[in-house]
Amino acid sequence: MEDLKPYDHILKLLEHKAVMKQQIFRTTKKVFDRFRTQLEELGDKMRFDFKEKDPDVEIQYSEKGEFEAQLKFSGDVLVISMHSNVFSFPPEHAVNQLKYVKDKPTRKYCGVIHFHNFLADSLKYNRSSDTGYLLGRIFINSEEHFFVEGQSQLGFLFNSFGKGKIQQTQILEILELAIIYCMDFDLLTPPFESVRQITLEEKQFMGANSGYPTGKRMGYKFRTELDQGVIPSNQK
Repeated sequence: MEDLKPYDHILKLLEHKAVMKQQIFRTTKKVFDRFRTQLEELGDKMRFDFKEKDPDVEIQYSEKGEFEAQLKFSGDVLVISMHSNVFSFPPEHAVNQLKYVKDKPTRKYCGVIHFHNFLADSLKYNRSSDTGYLLGRIFINSEEHFFVEGQSQLGFLFNSFGKGKIQQTQILEILELAIIYCMDFDLLTPPFESVRQITLEEKQFMGANSGYPTGKRMGYKFRTELDQGVIPSNQK
């Protein structure tokens, strides 16, 4: 394309990149819809199997527009969301070293589905200062090949990019592991000194939003921080 005039170059780029990205978007959306359907079915099964043990434990599936779905189970919410854009990877990323990508560089372009964990009360009381946590993200290319970056088993069970299309059994396993991680990741009380004093503004916020701004992260170190030797400032 070096000998092309600028306008012809633009048309060529549109032909190659724009068409490719639209294809990736459609593929990612199709996979995301499979995740949404599976999450709803999983929620129905959990609610049916658990209702006789404790009917007060709420298990509820909901959707927030075209690109987000939620499953509430007890005090947690698993939120899955699809990003509307297509991404590539920096040159130093391991994806670029795979033969699968070297054989066809456009395979490195992916859509992304995110998995977040929020406290149910954060959404119920609209506590906008509360924190949610990224459990994992799934990268999907135009061929439906995928890999997962994530916490716990999500980070190493699904990292064989280029080994095949995502299967329904894998979608179910990813969702089940994400739910398990949500429930294993406990809410810890903040240090007494950090909440000993509050401002009037904070008190008024608490009255309107049912409690302190809250996140599970308090007093907790993620595996990635442990692996990298990163110590949060309040734990040094």
